[in-house]
Amino acid sequence: MKRSRPFVLSLLVGVALAGCSPGAADGPVAAAGNPQHGNVFTGYAGLSGPDRTARLLADARAAGGQLDLYTSNTDIQDLVDGFQQAYPGIKVNAFRANSETVLERIQQEGSAGRTANDVVDTDDTELRALSKDGVLAPYDGPAKANLRPDAVFGDWQAERFNGFVVGWNTSLVPAGQAPKSFTDLTAPQWKGKIALEVGDWDWYAAMHTYLTDVRKLPAADVDRLFQQIVANAKVTKGHTVQGQLLSAGQFAVACSVYSHTVDNAADKGAPVAWHPIADPVILRPNGLALMAQARHPAAALLWADWVLGAGQQLIAKSHRIPAAQNVPGYTNPVPAGTPVYNVPDQVLENSQSWNKSYDDLLRGVPQAN
Repeated sequence: MKRSRPFVLSLLVGVALAGCSPGAADGPVAAAGNPQHGNVFTGYAGLSGPDRTARLLADARAAGGQLDLYTSNTDIQDLVDGFQQAYPGIKVNAFRANSETVLERIQQEGSAGRTANDVVDTDDTELRALSKDGVLAPYDGPAKANLRPDAVFGDWQAERFNGFVVGWNTSLVPAGQAPKSFTDLTAPQWKGKIALEVGDWDWYAAMHTYLTDVRKLPAADVDRLFQQIVANAKVTKGHTVQGQLLSAGQFAVACSVYSHTVDNAADKGAPVAWHPIADPVILRPNGLALMAQARHPAAALLWADWVLGAGQQLIAKSHRIPAAQNVPGYTNPVPAGTPVYNVPDQVLENSQSWNKSYDDLLRGVPQAN
């Protein structure tokens, strides 16, 4: 997730991706849900249970046993391996890049009249852009019934959530002295010891909206609160780097680190934690969507059924927050009663404005080493 999310094409990548994408199908891109065009999945409507799986698997193998996936998921290989183990003979061809590049590639191929991927797995802002482009097809498979209510978005659905939390280095923050709330981070003791991620406009926007709309704080007070925290902060670029520097003790607290980044580092022995929670936890969906003109529709549905079903256990195993309810073996790391706030739709629809506000807020803040 990135720096900025304007829905425009990069002229630098331009024609190259659209013209040389391997295996791209010729023809116009159909609009998902448009009865004039329809989509390639209608023949599987109503199938369920073992009959559905058997039909999809047979058709997928008959079509060459290929699935073309575009993704920004850094843990995608775990899902690919699990899927290919569950369905031998189906090969997943995964193109992985950051979310902006995934969006650009699909839009550029679409402009050239091509649909080269069957499924897209990326951030919600990019999925919203593709939905507006009319290139996605709704998923109505059996796994949809078990998704969390906040995981369903029309023609795409979350497969996991990123949880923005306050994390800290336990070697630098003694037990009992960790911040208990976001407002604690304004204290002088945190001067130069806080990390903010340079691209986290969505976290900033959600937190700002939470404090004004839920906590009912005046907007001017919230602005002042952020200014005081920023005065104590340094910036990092990328959540992976943020987590690494937190583990290494380059700073004491990370304001918007991912919960799974902290948990995975702790599993490897790093002195990091995010419990007890400094509320609220901000949730941001990462999702998957079917391409309305997928060349391998049976394999695409098989992938969606599996990732939103059995694959949720792998997602939970990596400490990510699964989109499904009642995942076997999964215990929610957020205790009952903890304030949890989903990034609001109006925030995502105004991404450029919020991004600029966050840029302005961080102007002049030193970079963490």
